[in-house]
Amino acid sequence: MDSSVVFNVVTTAIAVVAVVTSIVFSVRQARIARHANHISVMVDLLAEFRSAQFHEQHDYVCTRLGAEHDPEAGVRGLPGEAKAAFYNIVYYYQSFANLAVFGLLDETLMVTVLRTRITSVWQAVRPFVERERELRGEGGGTYLSIFEELARLAAELPPEHVRDQMAETRRRLTRLRMMR
Repeated sequence: MDSSVVFNVVTTAIAVVAVVTSIVFSVRQARIARHANHISVMVDLLAEFRSAQFHEQHDYVCTRLGAEHDPEAGVRGLPGEAKAAFYNIVYYYQSFANLAVFGLLDETLMVTVLRTRITSVWQAVRPFVERERELRGEGGGTYLSIFEELARLAAELPPEHVRDQMAETRRRLTRLRMMR
């Protein structure tokens, strides 16, 4: 074989390896950047979660709202304090859902972290939301439909999902440590 042919084959192979390596690292970097965005959004939204008032309102919505108020008047018929708790809690979770819809937050991450709370809030407010939809004349029911979808996803996520995710993370970290 001619030395110029060998030289061309070797340089072409090196160029191909360089391009493939560059593509792999670019894809990996984009994935890391996307996850970094998800983490900062989650941290910002979860800051509210540390508030005592948030937890008081959350407990109120989940345990007392339906017991103390008839959903017949919808959300609009709730008295001021009940309506404030409803809006603060429901729209908190609606914010997560909106970010997931627009791809700014990984819905599986969010649902994994907030699964039980999302489902309990939806169960508590569902009669009020459905009645509000009727009062608004919404046949398809668009009022809080994104939150409803989030609650459906949360309910479908198996309870062992968090445990499985943690086990997978431990396995991945163990493999990384072994590679060092």
